[in-house]
Amino acid sequence: MKKFIALAAATIVMQCVWAQNEKSADRVFKKFKTDVSLGYAIPQGSGSQTGTKGGVLFAIEPKYAILDALSVGLRMEAAVTANIDVNGKNGSAKANASYLLTSDYYFTSNKFRPFGGVGGGMFTTAKIDETTVNNASGTIPSSSKFGFMARAGFELGHLRMGAEYNFVADKAGYLGIKLGVCIGGGRK
Repeated sequence: MKKFIALAAATIVMQCVWAQNEKSADRVFKKFKTDVSLGYAIPQGSGSQTGTKGGVLFAIEPKYAILDALSVGLRMEAAVTANIDVNGKNGSAKANASYLLTSDYYFTSNKFRPFGGVGGGMFTTAKIDETTVNNASGTIPSSSKFGFMARAGFELGHLRMGAEYNFVADKAGYLGIKLGVCIGGGRK
């Protein structure tokens, strides 16, 4: 009886493996890829009406395509933004590091692939302004908070372009406009 159960279990497992192989044969795109992006970051808040605000960001995001239209990943991003008054008397700078679990949905399977996505995870923010400088304690205050992100964009071959809004508490959110490349992935 034990041999029969073991043989039946092995047969069921083999059927599942062959079924997975048949399903993956219908796939158009490879399962693994990594997105590497650079971009412009615009901090949340009104800031100075007569000044400038902005910054830079860098992101790397390994992904696994569950289906051709749906992928999940881990986004690791660093963004540095600043609000500077035109007369130079007031200003602040923020650095954000984030680790988010993400998901993207692709609307087509063509070479041009528009997508929408969401993500959630931890944001670590450090801020320096005139109060921090005048305090002269030698430490820059930082905090970690849960936040989330919504994005939209497109991929054209291995080129990726998109816009993301990062929702973080205490006015630490920012809009990121990114241009990057997809390493791996692509058509089979």
